Amino acid sequence: MSIKIISTGSYAVGKKLNNHMLSKIVDTNNQWIVERTGIESRYIAEDITTEELAYNSCKKAIEKIDINLDEIGLVIFSTVTGDTSVPSSSFTISGKLGIKNAVCFDLNAACSGFIYSIAVANSLIKSINFKYAIVVGAERLSKYIDWKDRSTCILFGDGAGCAILENTCYNNNINLTDNDNFIDIVKNSISEKKIDLELIDTIVGGKYDQKRYLTMNSKYSIEDDDYYIKMNGRQIYKFATDIGIKIIDDLLKKNNISKKEVCMIIPHQANLRIIETLADKSEINLEKWFVNLSKYGNTSSASVPIAMDEAMRNFDFQSNKGRYVIMLAFGGGLSYGGVLLKIN
Repeated sequence: MSIKIISTGSYAVGKKLNNHMLSKIVDTNNQWIVERTGIESRYIAEDITTEELAYNSCKKAIEKIDINLDEIGLVIFSTVTGDTSVPSSSFTISGKLGIKNAVCFDLNAACSGFIYSIAVANSLIKSINFKYAIVVGAERLSKYIDWKDRSTCILFGDGAGCAILENTCYNNNINLTDNDNFIDIVKNSISEKKIDLELIDTIVGGKYDQKRYLTMNSKYSIEDDDYYIKMNGRQIYKFATDIGIKIIDDLLKKNNISKKEVCMIIPHQANLRIIETLADKSEINLEKWFVNLSKYGNTSSASVPIAMDEAMRNFDFQSNKGRYVIMLAFGGGLSYGGVLLKIN
């Protein structure tokens, strides 16, 4: 059986707030921010909802391929900044896309949310036998930023990213657990697609953030201090650089893959120092790490899918067939996760 990512999309609009503009709001400057984070600008979506960001990224992914919307059986929306509790935003997004009958739900795992969602989608596709699934991460973090706190306001931005998954062993009448006799038939019917990333393995996990190193309490009103994003940067750095190495090592060891076979790593775009440390500690050259946080900042669960979409746009699939891509993330919870993909 095989689950593949066959299309991606991303969407970031609004005011592009660069560091020079930010320095007029809070006591900071461009050099200070770039040296400590690698971020140069971020998008602030003032006139669009989180759902609309997500919808537009999904629309872009759907427009790249030829699929029947009626065959999309699952929509998972990862966010910590959803617009409604009931209905969940996934139902609203699904309806706007024209998807008439799908399992829909929202998932909150902060910056690891997209990775969690891929893992959950992989499991549900296999157990329920969906043909296509949409996994989308979107955030409007600007709603929860304290613009007086320079330790956090420089970090975060708004945006959305999406991936479409295909069950290549889909059969209307047969569950995936009984599909062994049909694999050859199904393989012959698979159409050529620009993106062909086979989902090999996933890792997800987490530990209780007892000391509250990263919090955002949107249940409070904006007048309450606890409403805003708060973060202990030093502790999050330590957590991210420790767990990121473990994710990479575990994925490779479990699947008997060498580091030389990895052609790209798409990490959560939190901080350039974290990515540089992970590259150094993993002994995987920094050139293999896709980095775009200079343009977007940290967009939480939208971070990995936005980066993935950008990475895939001009990627040389032909020259890298048979090699591997790793996506990994870490964040509030404290949550973490990784996905291993093979290029076909």
